[in-house]
Amino acid sequence: MSKDEPGKEFSHVVEVDRIGPQGLQVQLEADQAACVALARRMRILKVLSLKANLRITPDSVLAGHFQLAGQLEAEVEQACVVSLEPVHELVSETFLRRFGPETVTRPKADLAEDEAEWLDPEAEDPADPIIGGQIDVGEVVTEELALGLDPYPRKPEAALPKGYRPDVDDGAKISPFAALAKLKTAKKD
Repeated sequence: MSKDEPGKEFSHVVEVDRIGPQGLQVQLEADQAACVALARRMRILKVLSLKANLRITPDSVLAGHFQLAGQLEAEVEQACVVSLEPVHELVSETFLRRFGPETVTRPKADLAEDEAEWLDPEAEDPADPIIGGQIDVGEVVTEELALGLDPYPRKPEAALPKGYRPDVDDGAKISPFAALAKLKTAKKD
């Protein structure tokens, strides 16, 4: 596997057979090449640093299941949504993920009976699958970093240009139907 493959920019695979009853401690730090690849994958300007401290432990209730508790610290730069200038951001995330054996895909006929379970927003998330006896903890850290990014980074002093005004006729209220009204008027002409 190459680090250039999607999803492998910060790969660090742990064999579940290596996880003893006391668990396994893993510390990760992205090198320069991984930081560049992660920035490209997340479509941000830069990942300046990324460190993670992880602990994988066997689930005390479900045999063959594991819990991954982690803390990540990252420095990133994103483009400001107003000015497109770089915005420096510190990301700090604490997370807990569960892993379990791969599940067998059920036939479509069986899906209807459990559909309500999948639609319940309050239901506990299903465990992530352990694929081939391995957990890619680097990919988990990458996913958690992506979730921790500010979706609308903005420099504190960033402002729209003074002359900017939304495309509105005579200060009329902006509505989803304004474009339809313009089309209807244009069609009559």
